Amino acid sequence: MEEFIFLALIGLTAGSVKGLSGFGSSLVAIPLLNWLYGDEYSMMITIMLITFNVILNTILMFENKAFSIKSLKNVWIITLFGAVFTIVGLGLLQNMDGTLITYIAASLIFFSIVVKVYNLYAKNPLSIKPRYITQAIVGTLSGLGNGISSIDGPPVVFYLSGIDAKKEQFKNTLATHFLVMGIIGVITIAFRGMYTIEIFLNSLYISLFCSIGVVVGIIISKKINEKTFQLIVLGILVLLDIKMIFF
Repeated sequence: MEEFIFLALIGLTAGSVKGLSGFGSSLVAIPLLNWLYGDEYSMMITIMLITFNVILNTILMFENKAFSIKSLKNVWIITLFGAVFTIVGLGLLQNMDGTLITYIAASLIFFSIVVKVYNLYAKNPLSIKPRYITQAIVGTLSGLGNGISSIDGPPVVFYLSGIDAKKEQFKNTLATHFLVMGIIGVITIAFRGMYTIEIFLNSLYISLFCSIGVVVGIIISKKINEKTFQLIVLGILVLLDIKMIFF
């Protein structure tokens, strides 16, 4: 009984962060699920995260009436490489320690923080040029992170921070990119026979509470302006980076 109570609370927390900022559900849920189940269940946790994030990103993408496919025209290469390397990452999951991916993700979050702080207060904001090679690298890191440990957000957040994406573009791009990657991940997991009854049922259960949380986060997000949104994203990035480096 305690397990299901904790799963519900984890789902609500992770979903709320996702709905508010457009990212961070996995980074919030990973340490909590590791605490609940233990490091020996890392593969089960990764599969659960990939599964419930498909549902969360579907809600985010279709709920936002401002969604436009035009916001994705400059980042399709990220999604393409992300989808391909999600499959590669899942193939490495059973044999590779996700620590390297965690350190890479933490580094990218740190640089995202630096860029956001500078762009919020500088007269001449920094910007990353949307080159194909940059997007390919971002997509590759995002896909590997997704497949190995469901840490797919930091590379894309770093890129969107670098191009100074506004709230709607930021959340729309993340939701669609993550949805495509998640679908590829779920299909690959099913094809490889990695689902068990326990993993499948736990994934559905936590997805229910994640969905409630994401709706709450969306409602809050709609009530805040662009500057407040950027400050909230910055705060979440700082907390996540501290967690990844020290815990």
